[in-house]
This record gives sequence, structure tokens and C-alpha cells, in this order.
Amino acid sequence: MIAKLIKLAAVATLALGMSSAWAAGIVHEGTVLDTMNGGGYTYVQIKESDKTFWAAGPQVEVNKGDTVVVQEQMWMNDFTSKSLDRTFEELLFVGRIDKK
Repeated sequence: MIAKLIKLAAVATLALGMSSAWAAGIVHEGTVLDTMNGGGYTYVQIKESDKTFWAAGPQVEVNKGDTVVVQEQMWMNDFTSKSLDRTFEELLFVGRIDKK
């Protein structure tokens, strides 16, 4: 599943000309401000200290207010989720979303 996500993101990057940066495996922990599922993935808006960002990983059950831990795999700019009909200005792809 992780390999499929990475391959899909890489293909989308090449096909659509999106910029991306491979991440260094940095771990983030924060509070879920918003969450939604689409296309087999869970998208979570995470508040960590002084920053807020969106992350996407394999579908899991999380709720607003949960504390989650994610590890960076790849950041993408202007990523459009067709299943959600939404574009994320910046989105972190992760291999898993763990509740703490």
C-alpha cells in the first residue's frame, strides 16, 4: 500500500508538473483539527506547535481532537484529490497515521 501511494504520487508529479520534495523521515505529532476519507486514504489536518498542515495516508479511523503521529515521506504542492474534489496547497504523504 505504501509503495502504491509513493508510486501514484510520483506519477502524478511527473504527469502534472507538480513540484515535490522528498522528506527526510521527520516525525510530527499533533492534534487533528479536521479529517476526511476519500479514495482509500485518510486526510488529516494536524496542528503541531506553531504550524498547521495536511497529511494523507492509508485509511484509518481518526477523529477531530485525536493526537496523531506521522513520519514524513513526501511533500507535494497543489495536490488535487479527485475523490474529494479538493486541492491542497501543501500535502504531506505518509505511510501511516498513528493515534497516540
